[in-house]
Amino acid sequence: MLHHRLSRAPAVGLVTGLFVSPVFGAEMIEAIGAQRCGGLQKPYAVEFLAPEDADVQASAKRMIKGSEDIDGAPPALSLDGKLCSDGRCAFRAAKGQLYKLASKSTGPQIGSLCISITRP
Repeated sequence: MLHHRLSRAPAVGLVTGLFVSPVFGAEMIEAIGAQRCGGLQKPYAVEFLAPEDADVQASAKRMIKGSEDIDGAPPALSLDGKLCSDGRCAFRAAKGQLYKLASKSTGPQIGSLCISITRP
């Protein structure tokens, strides 16, 4: 009986692995005031786990050599799949809720792409 249960364990793990979210492995932001940065080659995604109920603003920006690129248009930013305007999304976060943020740069592919969560 024990052998029968153990032989089924790898199959259950395999099936569970097939249903992992495509955003799995994305960087996590768990604090208001935090920022995460990544490359420009593909859309950069982070997950924000709200630590409290609060009005917050997510922003995307391109960084070149440690400074924000203010000459170009702001990178596109989406919140849970909905496009925001001007690289910013203002929303009411609920404690414990997970929000998915994704950004893509439309300008030159140099530097890094950053997403931050702040209070408005």
